[in-house]
Amino acid sequence: MPLAALFAAFCLLVLAFGGSSRGYGLWLLAGAALGACFVLRSAGRIEALTAQYGGRTVTLTACVEEVQPGYTRSTVRARLRVETADGAPAAFCCQCDGLPLCEAGEKIEGAFTLEAPDPADRPGRYADEVVFLAGYERRFARLGEGTTFRARSARWQSALSDALCQNIGGDAAGALAAMIVGDRARISSELNGAYRAAGLSHVLVVSGMHVTILCGALSPKLWDKRRWLESGHKLAGHLAQKLPGRLWQKLYRRLGLTLVLDQMAPPRPAVGGVHPGAVWARRALALWPVCLAALLAGITGMTPSVLRAGAAVAIGAAGVWVMAPADSLTSLAAAGLVMSAFNGYAVCDIGFELSFAAVAGTVAGVELVSRRREKRRRKQENAPHLRRSPARRGWDAIRDAVWENGCVSVCASAATFPVLVLRGLSTSPYALLSGVAVLWMVNPMMILGIAAALAGLVPALRPVYAVCAFGASALVRLLNAWARMVAGWPAAQLAFDTGYAAAVSLALMALCLLAYRWRVRARVFLPALALAAAVGVGAGFALGRGVVQVALVGGARTPSVILAQDGQAAVLYRGGSSGRAAVEQWLARHGMGEPELLIDLRSDPGADPPAAGRVITAARLGDYSTWRGSCGSVEIEVLCLPGGSAARLTVDRWQLAAVSGTFELAGPVAVDWLLASPADPSAFRWQGVLALGSYSWMGAHTDETPPSGLLLRPGGGVRTR
Repeated sequence: MPLAALFAAFCLLVLAFGGSSRGYGLWLLAGAALGACFVLRSAGRIEALTAQYGGRTVTLTACVEEVQPGYTRSTVRARLRVETADGAPAAFCCQCDGLPLCEAGEKIEGAFTLEAPDPADRPGRYADEVVFLAGYERRFARLGEGTTFRARSARWQSALSDALCQNIGGDAAGALAAMIVGDRARISSELNGAYRAAGLSHVLVVSGMHVTILCGALSPKLWDKRRWLESGHKLAGHLAQKLPGRLWQKLYRRLGLTLVLDQMAPPRPAVGGVHPGAVWARRALALWPVCLAALLAGITGMTPSVLRAGAAVAIGAAGVWVMAPADSLTSLAAAGLVMSAFNGYAVCDIGFELSFAAVAGTVAGVELVSRRREKRRRKQENAPHLRRSPARRGWDAIRDAVWENGCVSVCASAATFPVLVLRGLSTSPYALLSGVAVLWMVNPMMILGIAAALAGLVPALRPVYAVCAFGASALVRLLNAWARMVAGWPAAQLAFDTGYAAAVSLALMALCLLAYRWRVRARVFLPALALAAAVGVGAGFALGRGVVQVALVGGARTPSVILAQDGQAAVLYRGGSSGRAAVEQWLARHGMGEPELLIDLRSDPGADPPAAGRVITAARLGDYSTWRGSCGSVEIEVLCLPGGSAARLTVDRWQLAAVSGTFELAGPVAVDWLLASPADPSAFRWQGVLALGSYSWMGAHTDETPPSGLLLRPGGGVRTR
C-alpha cells in the first residue's frame, strides 16, 4: 500500500506539473488500473481454489514440471501441474518438497495434503502459479510420460542438460546447465551463494539476456547471401595482397563478379513504392525470433523473466508486421501487462522484477553511451586536422569500451538496487566490478553452450561437441573462480532494513534528478552521490546493529522460527515438507549461510534438518530434561516432556515461547510473544502472537491475521512486520 500510494502521488504530480508530458501520467494510471484488475481476477481464482482444497488431503493426478534434488536419497523436490483432484478436472500448480523419486515430464498420482503458502511468500509463489504447498501422504504411482507441452518441454530440457554435461562435471556442469537450459538441479548451494555474493546471480537465471543472445546467434540475418559475399570478398582481397599465388586473386575476382551480377539483377516490381515480396519476407523473418523465444521459454520452465523477454520479442515482431518501430520502454511495459493478463501476480516474481528493472537501466545506459558517442563525433568533425597515433587510438578504444560497459552496468545495478532492498534481499557491493570484469564472457559462453547442447544430441557431431564444450567449460570455470574469489572478500553480501533502504533509495534518486535538471558536472556529482550513498548505508548499519529479527517461515502446519542478529542466526526447526527449503531460502536472501545454532523441536525426527554450526535435537535430550544455551544476545532454554517440547527465548527484557507436540505444565508461564503453531500453547500466557495462519486453539473471534515477523531492539522498542 505505501508503494501504491507513492506511485499514485507521482502520477498526480506528472498530471499537475508535467506540462507537455501530462499524457505519460494518464498512461501510467491506465496501466496501473488495468494491472489492478488483473490482480483482483487472479486473487479471486486463488481464493476459490484455497476454499475448495486448502487444508484437505486430496488424491491428485499431476504432471511433474520441474525436479530438484530432495533432502533424502528417496525423495525429490518437484513442481506439479495438477490435472485432476479427487477425480474432478482441476488446473493449478503445487510445490512438493518430499515427493518420491520421479523425473520431469512424468505423470504421477498420489494422495497429498494441500496447504496455502506462508503469507509473506504468497506473492512469489503465486507468481510461479504455485497455489499450494503439497505434502505427500500415500499411494504414489508413476503413470508414464505426460503428453502436455510443458511435459514434453521438461523432457527436452532434461535431454539437453544431459547432452550438454555428458563430458563436463562438477560445478562447471551445474553453472552451464543453469545458464543454458535453466536446469538448476546440478548447481550446488555453495556455488549459488558465491554468485549471489559476487552480484552475478542473474547470470544463473535464464532471462532476457539469454533470449537476446539466442535470437542474435541464430538470427536470419546470418543467412543473408549478400552479407556473406561482401565479407568473403573483403577477406579474399586482403589475402590476395598478403599471400603469394593466384588462388586468392581468382577467388577475389569471382566473388566480386558474383556481387556485380547480384547488383545488376532486375529489381522486383514495386506497387505504390513498396515491394510486397520484400515486405512479406521481412515479416516472415520477424517470426523466427518469436519461435526461438517460445522454445526457450518452454524448455526453461515458463519462468516470468523469460516470458517477459519473449513478450517483448513478440511485440517487436508485431511492430515489423505493422511497419512501425517498437519503442523499448513501451515494449517493456506492454510485456508486463500481457503477462499480467494471464497471471496477475506475475509481476511479483523477483526474477521478473529484477529483469524488468535491469532492462530499464540498460536502456538508460545505452542512451547515455549514445549521447557520448554523438558528442565525440561532433568534436571530431569540428577538428578534422587533429591526428592521433595508433597507440593513442588503441588506448582510446580500450577506454571507451570500459566506459561503455561500466556505464551500462552502473545504470542496470542502480535500477535493480531498489528492487533488492524493497524485497528484503541481500545485495553485493561488488556487482558493478563483476559486471565490468566478467560479463563480457557470457555472450561467447552462451553461444558455445547452445552449440554444445545441440551437437551433443547427435552422435555424429561429437567433434563439434568436444570443441564447443571445451570452450564453454573453460569460460564458465573462469566465471566460477571469479564468483568464489569475490565471495571471500569482506562484506560480500549486505542486507538492509526494507523501510530505511527504500528511503535512502528515494533520496539518491531525487539527487540524481536534481543533478540532471541543474546540469551538474559528473566530476562533481558522482563523488557527491557516492558520499551520500556511503553515509546512508553506514547509518543504516549503525541503526541496525544489535537488532534481533524474529521470523516465522515454512508452512502453517510446521512453522520454523529464525532469530537473526548482526549476521548470526539461530533456528527453531519444526520440519515439514517446505520447512527446510524455507529456512535455507530466508537465510540466503538475508546474506547468511549456515545458522550458528539449530534446535530441532520435532518429537520424531525424519529427514535431516538444515546444516548448522551446532544442532540440538530435542528428542535426544530425554524426558524431563532441560538444555540452555545462547546465540549472540539471545538466551535459549529448551524443556522436553514425554509428549513434546517447548523453547523459551530471552531477548533483553522480552521473552518468547514456542511449543511443539503436547506440552503441559502445572501452571501457565507468562511470556511477551508466542511463536504459534498448531500445538496447544496452554502452558503459556502471552501478550502478542506471531503466526502464519489461524489455528483451532485461537477461537473463532480472531478476525485479523497475526504478524509473522518481529524486530526487537535491546534497550529500545518493538516493531511487528
